[in-house]
Amino acid sequence: MTQPDAPHPKTTDELGAALTDRERLFVASYFELNLNATAAARVCGYKLPRQEGHRVRHRPHVDAYIRARMGEYMPAEEVLQRLTALARTDGSQFLKEEEYEVPVFEPRPLQERIDHLAAQVGRMQQIDPELLKSRIEKTQAEIADLEVKLAMDPEATYQKQVGTEMRTRIVPSLEAAQENGVLFAIESAEYTQHGLKFKRQDPVKALELIGKHHKLFADRQVLENPDGSAVKFIAGLSEDDL
Repeated sequence: MTQPDAPHPKTTDELGAALTDRERLFVASYFELNLNATAAARVCGYKLPRQEGHRVRHRPHVDAYIRARMGEYMPAEEVLQRLTALARTDGSQFLKEEEYEVPVFEPRPLQERIDHLAAQVGRMQQIDPELLKSRIEKTQAEIADLEVKLAMDPEATYQKQVGTEMRTRIVPSLEAAQENGVLFAIESAEYTQHGLKFKRQDPVKALELIGKHHKLFADRQVLENPDGSAVKFIAGLSEDDL
């Protein structure tokens, strides 16, 4: 009894013909927008692009068409080129040196600070003692504390700002990443109260994938004959049968 011929797989054009116009627009937008199903659904006018984008993307006939076109979207050679570019990135390409200003202090006699505060109190009393009463009392209390400290240590000092100076530091920088051509390797970025914070794509993972492609990490054992030729194995036969 002869077996019926297995059906031939559908071509990309045949798979595409099975889609509705809206589904074809979704797929076209999906590829144009870097495989972003939510953005593609938004282009198609879906009211809930996140949920409906995921649903449309995983329809069997849509998924089959996308898979058929994936080689067109990114050939194998381009995949390796992108992985290589990512693997060659290093931390210094995402950083820059910047200058920042800091105050400079030097020790001065504590009596100098007391005299300065006393002068402030005098000026406030001349302006409006009632209006500035709380500030005057606060400053007088500070003077009293400093006088106690000075009485206990006649050599006491305080830190007075006498200027500023410029220093340098290393900080993350999107501009530096762009200048060095590695902006693509940033997975996410946000500005916090402490400055820019970003997460890099893992270059070590890229190296692992490239290594696997080149079979650098395969666990294998090469068996050789005494003359250096490879040992031959045939299923069902022992070495004596060869």
